Amino acid sequence: MNLADLIPIADLPRTTYPANQEVKWLHETEREKYQQLGGHPTYGEDDITYRFNSHGYRCPEFDAVADIRIVAIGCSYVVGAALPQSALFPEVFAERLRAAASPKTVVVWNLGLPGASNDYISRLLYLAIPRLKPHVVLVNFTHLSRREYISVQNKYVNYNPAFTPKDKTVRDICGHFAALSSPLDDQINFFKNYKAVECLLTGCQWLYSHRSRREIEPLANHLNLGRFAGELQLLDKARDHEHPGPESHRRLAEFYWTRFNELGGLT
Repeated sequence: MNLADLIPIADLPRTTYPANQEVKWLHETEREKYQQLGGHPTYGEDDITYRFNSHGYRCPEFDAVADIRIVAIGCSYVVGAALPQSALFPEVFAERLRAAASPKTVVVWNLGLPGASNDYISRLLYLAIPRLKPHVVLVNFTHLSRREYISVQNKYVNYNPAFTPKDKTVRDICGHFAALSSPLDDQINFFKNYKAVECLLTGCQWLYSHRSRREIEPLANHLNLGRFAGELQLLDKARDHEHPGPESHRRLAEFYWTRFNELGGLT
């Protein structure tokens, strides 16, 4: 890992997912949970395919041409862990927009990354906005306690207090983060990331959501609540029996669509 990997010039960072490939399981834990719980009522082993572009994102190539360009960004909720791509809220939103804007074409660039932090969201948007020039940006801010960190070994770490890494070095780093963390520091960090995103997207039609409105409620006076679409509610579960399922995504897409039109759409 070096600086150019994280903030390349005139490009987007590459993920660790296989470029230009398709896989059936995002992580081995997805398969393990599926098998341990006896499958899933909706999705079987061959019903979900993850297709990655040349940069390792679950979306079309970044040179795709369309009349309306959408960027969606967040963590595993956005990348669509354990769900088919068509079920994801950015895709459902895009279908509504295609129908309303026909015959205009619409492309969705999904920049979600499992385990991502709000640090990741602000960093990647800074690189993506001038490159992709989106008309609409959908931001699903993630848990406030997560962080990006680069170790002295130049190892990239997504700190997530809800996850215990198998790698000893990463586990030690996360232990130090846990000892230094506090709810107030989490809120200050989110404030900085939110404001960076807000300033970056000035003049762009953008909306945001969150997994839990209660988590960001203490900062409500500093947020533009007029752009808040709503919560990603856990109404059902995906194939891994952990992430939000298709109905959860459909509901959030409706929230986004309603708020998008309240804000005037693309006019």
